[in-house]
Amino acid sequence: MTKKITTLNNVAIGVATAIAMSYGPAVSAGETQWSGYVENATYFRDKKGLSKFRNTAQAEFAKPIESDGWSNISINGVLRATYDGVYDLNDDEFGKNAGESYLGENWHGNNTASSSAVLNPGVAFPCENDPALCNNLDGYMDQDENDAKFSDFNDELDFIRELYITADKQLANGDIFNITFGKQQVVWGKTDLFRVLDVVNPVDYSRHNIYDELEDIRIPQWMLTAEWRMGANNVFDDQNLQFIWNIDKFRPHNLGTCGQSYKMVDAGCFFASSIQGGGPYVINDVEEYDWNLKNTQFGMKWEGVYGDATFSLNALHYRQQLPSIHALGAPGSNFGLFDIHFPRVTLLGGAIDYYSMATDATWRLEVAYTEGEEQPRDTNGYKETDMLRYVIGFDKNLIMPSLGTRSAFLISAQLFGEHILDHEVDMPNDEDNWIATGLFKGFYMNNRLSPQIIVAHDFAAKATAIAPSISFTPDNHWMFNLALNVKTGGDETFPWSVTGGEAGGGQTEPLARFLNGPIGVANQEDEIQFTVRYSF
Repeated sequence: MTKKITTLNNVAIGVATAIAMSYGPAVSAGETQWSGYVENATYFRDKKGLSKFRNTAQAEFAKPIESDGWSNISINGVLRATYDGVYDLNDDEFGKNAGESYLGENWHGNNTASSSAVLNPGVAFPCENDPALCNNLDGYMDQDENDAKFSDFNDELDFIRELYITADKQLANGDIFNITFGKQQVVWGKTDLFRVLDVVNPVDYSRHNIYDELEDIRIPQWMLTAEWRMGANNVFDDQNLQFIWNIDKFRPHNLGTCGQSYKMVDAGCFFASSIQGGGPYVINDVEEYDWNLKNTQFGMKWEGVYGDATFSLNALHYRQQLPSIHALGAPGSNFGLFDIHFPRVTLLGGAIDYYSMATDATWRLEVAYTEGEEQPRDTNGYKETDMLRYVIGFDKNLIMPSLGTRSAFLISAQLFGEHILDHEVDMPNDEDNWIATGLFKGFYMNNRLSPQIIVAHDFAAKATAIAPSISFTPDNHWMFNLALNVKTGGDETFPWSVTGGEAGGGQTEPLARFLNGPIGVANQEDEIQFTVRYSF
C-alpha cells in the first residue's frame, strides 16, 4: 500500500514539475497552508441503541508553486481518517457477530404459505462469516468488519479525499487554460440529498445513507480535467469549457454491506442472502471491469453567464453506478438467482440558475437524459431504457422579524422527477415518480446559533423523512449539532411473485424494495444524533 501511495504522489509531483519547467526555468515553492478538523458523531437508533460512534480527523493542505510560465500552480490535498466504534460498542446489533434479520422478510407471504419459504437471512460481513460469498460477490459489497470500522483505509486509498495539482496558463488572446490532475471530486449541479447532473463521482451511501453532505460521501477518483476559461464576449458575460477524463478503475456506489448500520435499500443483506432450504446464493456473479482505456470515463461541460442566468450543457459517458440485476432464469430453473452488471450509459443534460429580482430568489433547473440504463423487471429480468431525470429548485433568503432575529432565513425547496421512457408493467419503479425536499434554516446570535429542518417525501413510496436540528458555534473552532432523523411510511408489503407484474399480484425480490425507496426502507432507522467538531 505504501508503495502505491508513493507512486501516485510521484506522478502528481512529476506532472507539476513538467508543467512548471516547460514554460520557464524559474520554479519555487511557497509555504504550505494547513487546515482541518476533528469530529465525533454519536447516533442512537430507536430499538437498536448506538448506531454510530464515528470519529474523524481531516487535514487539508495547499502548497503554492511559482513559475515564470504558469500561474496559480498549487498541489492540494485532503486527507481523512475515520474510525466508527459502533462495531465494538454495540456488536450485538452491528458487526460480524450480529444476527442480521432480513429487512424485507415481512414484505412477503401474502401469496405464499410462509414468508420463510423464500429466503435465508443475509449473512453479516459475508467474507468473514461465509467465505464462499467472496467468490459470488467478487469484490462488490463484501467488506469485512475492519473495512467498516476504518472506512477510509482500503486498497483504493480512500483516506486520500483529494490529491491533485492545478495550474493556469495565460493564452495570447487573454483566455486562461487550466489543467488539474490527481484524485478529485468533480461537482456538476447544485442539488442536495439526491443527484441529477452531479454523477461524475460515485457515492458511499454506507457512511449515512443519503443524509450526509455529498462532499463527505463522494468517492474520489483519479482524473484529468482541463478547463478553457474564455471570459466575456459580445453575447455572454462569461463562459468556459471543461473536459473530464476519469482514468480510475470503475467503482460503483457503495450501498453498504450486510452487518453495517447503514445499507441503502438493504441491498447489502439481500445480496448476501440465499434461497431457503439450503439453496444457492441469490447473487450468482458480479461482472468485473478491468482497467483499460476502453473502460475509462469521460465528459464535457460548457458553462455560460448571461445577465442574471448561469447555465450549462453537460455530456458524460460512464458506467451506471447502481447495480443492474439480471435474473438468470424462469420459475423451475434458476428462479431467484441474479447476476450484477454495470452497463455503459451516456448522459446529456443541462442546468440553469436564474436570479429573479421580482421574487428576490434563485430558481434552478437541472435536466439529465441518459441512454443505456437498465431497469429490472419481474418476468424478463431487465430492460435497457432511456431515462429522464430533472429537478426544479428554489432558494430564497427572507427576513422574518417575528421569529426574533434580523438575520435572513434560508428557504430552499426541490422537486426531483424521474421518467422511464420504455416503461413495462412489471418494472418495480413507476413510469413517473417524484421526490420533494424542503429546507428551512435560521440564524441567531450573530449566526452562531442555527436551527433548521429538512423534509424529504417520496411520492411513490408514500415515505417521508423529517430531520430537525440545531447547530451552535460558540467560536471559530467549536461546533455542536443536535439532530433528529425520523421516517414515516414505506410500509407496503409485496408478495413474492412467480409470474410478476400485475398478473402475479406483486413484485419479485429484489425488486420490491425499490418500491419503498431509500427513505421507506429506512423506516426502522429513527435516530437522535449529536456531533461535535473542533476546527483548526
